[in-house]
Amino acid sequence: MNRTISELIIGFLKGSLDKEEKDEFYNWVNRNPKNKEIYFEAKNIYDVCLFENKTIDVDESWQRLLQKKHEQTSIKTYNLWQRISSYAAIAVVAIILTSAFFIIQNDGQQQLMIAQYIGGDGLEADKIILPDGTLVNIGSRTKFYYAPDYGKKQRIVYLEGEASFDVAKQKSRPFIVKISGQEVEALGTKFNIMAYPNDSVIATTLLEGSVRLTAENMSKPIILTPNQQFVYNKKARVAKIYQVDASLYISWVDGYYYFPDQKLGVILDRLSHLYGITFDIQSPKLQNEKFTGTFYRGQTVKDILEIIKLSIPIKYQIDEQRVTISE
Repeated sequence: MNRTISELIIGFLKGSLDKEEKDEFYNWVNRNPKNKEIYFEAKNIYDVCLFENKTIDVDESWQRLLQKKHEQTSIKTYNLWQRISSYAAIAVVAIILTSAFFIIQNDGQQQLMIAQYIGGDGLEADKIILPDGTLVNIGSRTKFYYAPDYGKKQRIVYLEGEASFDVAKQKSRPFIVKISGQEVEALGTKFNIMAYPNDSVIATTLLEGSVRLTAENMSKPIILTPNQQFVYNKKARVAKIYQVDASLYISWVDGYYYFPDQKLGVILDRLSHLYGITFDIQSPKLQNEKFTGTFYRGQTVKDILEIIKLSIPIKYQIDEQRVTISE
């Protein structure tokens, strides 16, 4: 490995990795659940420390963080800050903590926020329990965070990627998910959002309760009822509501990915997020060929392509992190 794990994590968080280094990072983070845990907790602390940079003293916050854990566990801690760089210290914190403790300065008052991270096994989803008890299942290659003022007047979270939410009811504090060009407000509910930045569509699927959606170029909010799916095409700026079996669209939490009569291009886009590989479909005709089926996260890419091949006549070549598809 050309760069240390700490350098890879911080470089990824800062967006400074080149393509080769990104591939190196993705390979490491998906190697085992412990690596995911290290990355996620480092990211949480990194995001919070940088959120209000004019008021946060990262060095003091780090020292208070270690002191807080020391008081709770009576385990001797060392001044890591003096031994390694500040960014590396943030990356190592996951080894010390079992939960992420965020200590920040806000108008002279200390505020402690706790988000419990529950690592998956590489097949099932990773989970986060937010300070209010809301459960979030995190999809592959997903960015998720919330602001330090979470829970004061509103509960606002930010998402790039896929996540399912089981929202704790607090009528006086709306729960809002902010994604590219949209806001989804939950009214005590269970729902799933798929909103990867490079995808052309954003899909919100409701399991229980109701959600209120607002989006660019929409004159008024839309209210979803259970088993409805709101699909917004970012390029065409067109929105549609479908009646679906919502449980199928949250099966990924348990490691199952269901594709109901989906175009091959859409399926491979989803798999690219899941496996961290690039699919190059060389035939426009194949892009629109449709397939229905369910895949399990434990299957290899080759296994999945062989299953697709039974329904759609394709040829494929796997070259490390790139797969070429042809007729």
